[in-house]
Amino acid sequence: MSLNSQKILGVKVTTDKREIILEDIEEGLDIFDKSHHTAAAKRKKPRIVVTPNPEQIMYARTHAHFRDMLNRADVALPDGIGLVWAWRFLGFTTSDVTTGEKLERIPGVEFMEDLVQIAAKRGVRIGLIGGFDGLAVKALECLQSAYPGLSGWAEDGPILEGADEAVIDRLDGTFWASLAQKIVKTKTGIVFVGLGAPKQEYFIHRLTEELSVPVVCMSVGGSFAVFAGRLKRAPLFIRSIGFEWFWRLLQEPWRVHRQLQLFRFVLFVLRTKIVPTH
Repeated sequence: MSLNSQKILGVKVTTDKREIILEDIEEGLDIFDKSHHTAAAKRKKPRIVVTPNPEQIMYARTHAHFRDMLNRADVALPDGIGLVWAWRFLGFTTSDVTTGEKLERIPGVEFMEDLVQIAAKRGVRIGLIGGFDGLAVKALECLQSAYPGLSGWAEDGPILEGADEAVIDRLDGTFWASLAQKIVKTKTGIVFVGLGAPKQEYFIHRLTEELSVPVVCMSVGGSFAVFAGRLKRAPLFIRSIGFEWFWRLLQEPWRVHRQLQLFRFVLFVLRTKIVPTH
């Protein structure tokens, strides 16, 4: 199955419904299930799932390599409500214009849980990388409690000061080779990386260079903290009106400088509407 996508403000976004995207990933896991990490599997490359939001789009405007990584991902979920608003405001449509369907937000934390459910059902091992002080391990324990039969491993992310690609380059070849070997030896089918953007996207890009097996690698931001119970998601009503970002800001005030990017994004969209670029 080939997924549909369009670019918005220079960044690719997958436009298919959540169910179709999940079905596509399950088809990929069929190959993994049947071949695991045998010679047949080694003819397949990893699949990358990213979750572009307004903050990432603004970062991508001035960081060409980051933009290129987002655009080369196999799946680019419309994670932020601001992205969905911009899509509709600028007059984009999905591939099936006859139905009048519009792009819908697919929160990364919910999509991660979808993949976890699939992994538990199919017996696919998962790996969690990110956070510190055992956050990934705690998140895995909570997920295993919620989904019996789920197997996998978890580890803290490397300590990386800074946000640009250079921080990833500080990790030597031994680190990447060891991690790739762990994924192959444990027959891990899905790897979730929660280091925050853009580090997690750079991290996945570098990791997949070491892999030639059909592993799904997804960037998940702060999802581990949610599953571990250290961060509460907004009530459904708050989510439905698009203010989950504000709810998180109340829990993590230090994010205020990052949320300012949302307002810059709105201004950028308005300017694009007034003076379209071609």
